[in-house]
Amino acid sequence: MKIAVITDLHYAKEKNLACPDRMGERAKELLSAAAKRLNEETKPDILLVGGDLVNDSNDTELLKELAEIFQTVHCPQIIIPGNHDPEPALFYQYFQRPPEFVDIAGFRFLAFPDDLQTDGYNARRSSGDLTRIKKLSAEKPAILFQHVPLYKRDTIKCYYNYDNAEEIFESCGNVILSISGHEHSGFQPSFCPPFPVVIVPALCEGKNPFAVIELTSEGIMKSYQLQYIS
Repeated sequence: MKIAVITDLHYAKEKNLACPDRMGERAKELLSAAAKRLNEETKPDILLVGGDLVNDSNDTELLKELAEIFQTVHCPQIIIPGNHDPEPALFYQYFQRPPEFVDIAGFRFLAFPDDLQTDGYNARRSSGDLTRIKKLSAEKPAILFQHVPLYKRDTIKCYYNYDNAEEIFESCGNVILSISGHEHSGFQPSFCPPFPVVIVPALCEGKNPFAVIELTSEGIMKSYQLQYIS
């Protein structure tokens, strides 16, 4: 199983002078280059898109431009909003809303587009989604996908987490991996019992990376690589 992850494009009409390291004005160019590489070289089984596609939630016309590029990628996709994007009802006028689960190659992907944003750019998961995790991860090896990093407290040094992270972990059945964005510098995969945690860096910063994760048929992480556009 090969999973590609692109996150935090922060597409903007102009250079962000308040965050000079953020190349959101180049997001369309960077995404086009990433799409070409995904189709011609990486060829993933699925593409996960981790939110903050635009820098200003009012720039909905920019979402349409990005949606046209994602439509050129030749694999199934799960696209979720981040805290900079419009609220889900508006966001999903431009993208396909993820179903309750997506099963590919024996693994179950559970995405969380409706997590509540809380103070400090953290998040909180609803009781309904906790029930969904418990039920659906018991049936098949599951991968959790969300914008805000999810990990056991005090296991890694990250600015963000879920206010009810412990409740989320208590709801996990056969979860084998958690994938997030939001923390622009990202983190190398960390084993935060009971499963590995991956935080993918932002496409709009540094060397403009996206991630490729390979799993064995047993669900063990075989490799984690960053591919750079610049």
